[in-house]
Amino acid sequence: MKVVPLSEAKATLSRYGRLCRDEAVVVTVNGKPSFQLVPLDEKDDLIDRLLEEYPGFRSLLKRRLRERTVSVTTADRRLAVRARRRARRG
Repeated sequence: MKVVPLSEAKATLSRYGRLCRDEAVVVTVNGKPSFQLVPLDEKDDLIDRLLEEYPGFRSLLKRRLRERTVSVTTADRRLAVRARRRARRG
């Protein structure tokens, strides 16, 4: 098991994200264990986990699903127009 202070974990999060796949990584805050980094399994469903663990996520998801959407083609076109405008401005 690896125990690291929050400041170190923040500075090298990708390293500890990889390491937690091989061994437990416990993060301390003010010298006290605060949380453990846990990798998601391939079979884990992040949406299901969020719905179970965070009650507000369901309402956020419902609000987002009601928002207006655009096709990928339209989004690509809009981004290309913006890029051309920025390029002209220099």
